[in-house]
Amino acid sequence: MNGERIGREDFSLRAGRGAEGGYVAQANLLNGEQRRSVVLTVDSLGAPLRFQLDTREGGKVVASVAGQRDRQIWSGRTVRAGVESAREFRLPRDTFIAESGVIHHLWLVLRLGEGRPVTLLVPSGPTELRVSVEELAPDRVTLGLRELVARRWVLRLQEDGTILWELWTDSAGRLLRAVHRTSALEALRDDPPAETRGLGRP
Repeated sequence: MNGERIGREDFSLRAGRGAEGGYVAQANLLNGEQRRSVVLTVDSLGAPLRFQLDTREGGKVVASVAGQRDRQIWSGRTVRAGVESAREFRLPRDTFIAESGVIHHLWLVLRLGEGRPVTLLVPSGPTELRVSVEELAPDRVTLGLRELVARRWVLRLQEDGTILWELWTDSAGRLLRAVHRTSALEALRDDPPAETRGLGRP
């Protein structure tokens, strides 16, 4: 953030099992003494099924955010400082989870939301943002000593056209770099993904 290293995100994305299909996304995020663990399950269209976020400081859970979808109703629950709040609402069509500061969730947005308006749900807010997913001209990203040809994307707010995120992916759609315009947060991979090649579809 603002050129200073503030933390690290270690994540995994795997195909879901059973009738739900879709993906399971998990991550641990380290920022100083704070550790966040997050698990998101989505269906084959990227719509959220379940979400869990726990924030720990000194090994103790200081905040917890959870949510679950039943048909098109999202039931969310937040616990902070021993105070619990809950909210239920109808999910708009084409809704994706994009928790604040969690970078790997953006992969799902690009993978399944390309070329159309989508709603980003921030469960810890809770906030809903309507954005468009747009591809720009090819670009380059430097990781370590390698300069990679990359596809460049923006997530643009539908309300006023403001760019929320700038994103760069390799030919397989794997995230290389992400920049959040308003917070000056930048995320970079430690190393290039294996077998990164030229441009292609994600």
